[in-house]
Amino acid sequence: MIETQGDALLLEALSDKVLHQLPPKVWKELILGTGRESIRFEQRQLTLVHVDAQTPIGRSGGATEGFYQELQRINAHHDGRLDPYVDAAALVTFEDPGAAMRMAMDLQRAARDVRLRIGIVSGPCTLAFFRAQGRLWCTPLGSQPARAAEVAASAVIGGIVVSPEAYASADDDVDTRPAALGFDADFQDSERDLSSLASEQPVVDIDLSV
Repeated sequence: MIETQGDALLLEALSDKVLHQLPPKVWKELILGTGRESIRFEQRQLTLVHVDAQTPIGRSGGATEGFYQELQRINAHHDGRLDPYVDAAALVTFEDPGAAMRMAMDLQRAARDVRLRIGIVSGPCTLAFFRAQGRLWCTPLGSQPARAAEVAASAVIGGIVVSPEAYASADDDVDTRPAALGFDADFQDSERDLSSLASEQPVVDIDLSV
């Protein structure tokens, strides 16, 4: 339920983000129709994994398809929430920093012909929850997704760059503890992959840095 001016600004950010991800009829119902009543925003302390991926010239087809299959499999194993990015990249949201780092390392090992740059950040983030087509979805808004992209851009090809606060939170956890779910009921029940709601048309000009 959108009640405050702050919520209105977040609604605008959500609208801009999902405009290019959702079929037009789904977007209209969510933002302008009765689906708007399902939207709510929560502040969470989250860890975000941003993945930039490039394939060698002449090998894009099979390598890219294989990469996304591995991405889906590894993401599901570590209980992340996958948000689609433009240009063969991904953003994965975690409440457990250790799970985020394990996911990034597993993806790095599975990359093969795909050249990855991975950035991991932790910090306060706004999650937008909404219902569409009978399902609950969530997607991150605010400055943290853009910050994660900047951190990933600073990595060398094949490398992972971890922000200081993410490293401090996850260092011992990565070595000693199994991945913990750490999600409340709403977050755990929401769809892991927002791209499964997206239009079948190619996704272009998605701005996830609102």
